[in-house]
Amino acid sequence: MFFHSFSLALLFLFPTLIWGQKLIGNQEYPEILWGKDQEFDTSDFPNGSFIYHKEDFILARGKLFQGEPPKSNGSFTYGTDTITNSGKWNNDTMELLFNGKPNARAEVIKRLEAGVRFDPQFFPFRYNLGRLYSLEMKYELAIVEFEYAKAEMPEYFKTYLHIAILSEITRQVYYAILNYKLAVEKNPYDTEALIRLADHYLATGLKNRALLYLKKALTIEEESPNVKLGFARLEMEKGNFHIAYKIFNRTTLTTAEGKPKPYDKKFHYYFAETASKVTDYETAEEEYTKMLSFTNDPFFATVSSKVIARRRDIAKKFAEAKRTQLDDSEEEAAPANE
Repeated sequence: MFFHSFSLALLFLFPTLIWGQKLIGNQEYPEILWGKDQEFDTSDFPNGSFIYHKEDFILARGKLFQGEPPKSNGSFTYGTDTITNSGKWNNDTMELLFNGKPNARAEVIKRLEAGVRFDPQFFPFRYNLGRLYSLEMKYELAIVEFEYAKAEMPEYFKTYLHIAILSEITRQVYYAILNYKLAVEKNPYDTEALIRLADHYLATGLKNRALLYLKKALTIEEESPNVKLGFARLEMEKGNFHIAYKIFNRTTLTTAEGKPKPYDKKFHYYFAETASKVTDYETAEEEYTKMLSFTNDPFFATVSSKVIARRRDIAKKFAEAKRTQLDDSEEEAAPANE
């Protein structure tokens, strides 16, 4: 099938789609699947390759990550169309999702399911379908797809992350912890799995254990928004909302050169929650709005966008009421004209 024409490696090399460099300490390294300074023999992927899209989906490319992917060793039909290129079919399908057309997700799922029936070993089909099942809250189906994806590309750390997240949701706690740790093992230069482990232990009341993972993440990337999020969450659990608010407020989501940093988008949700606690309702409204802009983020696998929209609307009302109250106070304090 088409899969056998592709590499068993993902390189993050397209700046318009992915992060080209990763800051570790004070140095930048190519952000590749296995960590820093890894070199690949190009003979390992002579015909096609995969790349990571910033919305956490997988796209296909041709030789050495450029051009169209190679054709499949066969074809399948979808409606009246005959599909001869699984990679292009995958990419075109994901474009429907990225364009944000109404009801696109249902059609995208159908197209990926058709792709899986044709080529069950094609990694992007499995991974992307798992992501979409997650967003539809079909957790068991999502786990199955990610398990297949893991079997096809066992070195890709984000697959383990998704299995861990879904295992937590379905209350398979030990399997979740195992996969978080495997994600760390597969890519020890990324902080996301460590932060999620810390988050897990915070949720179970084990703050000291959570702190251990946060400190480990701190040694990898001190200025990472994910690390800052982890420490802010720790303060929130302690009830120190003003401290958490300061951490969020001082965290920059861009580099000194103005490039966006990779970070877990639930940063905006927790910033909004904290801002509400300290009565900064304008910031809360802004952060809830930002969270809602990431419609395909894994965050929405567990939280309905309607819930976030409702909280944003409440924050907006409180912000307006607070502004009105301040205006009235200023009028009362103003000296009368003689």
